[in-house]
Amino acid sequence: MTTIKVTVEDENADLLKKLLREVSFVKNVEEEEIVVNKSNEPESSYDRIKKILNEAKGKNLFADIKDPVEWQRELRKEWDRDF
Repeated sequence: MTTIKVTVEDENADLLKKLLREVSFVKNVEEEEIVVNKSNEPESSYDRIKKILNEAKGKNLFADIKDPVEWQRELRKEWDRDF
């Protein structure tokens, strides 16, 4: 026997349960409600990056970098090393 878990939106759950109960080889349909934390967290990657950048504004995260070109060059040297 195999157990399959499926997550669906609340408004579609009843339709899926009804459909599954009508299938002859389905032995049992159990329901587990998942509580979703609907916070103000952005959902897309773009929105998450945008939020992080907005939070970083005014914090002078790179104030210790005197020459950005040289700093970037040194980073590239680290990437090119063989380990």
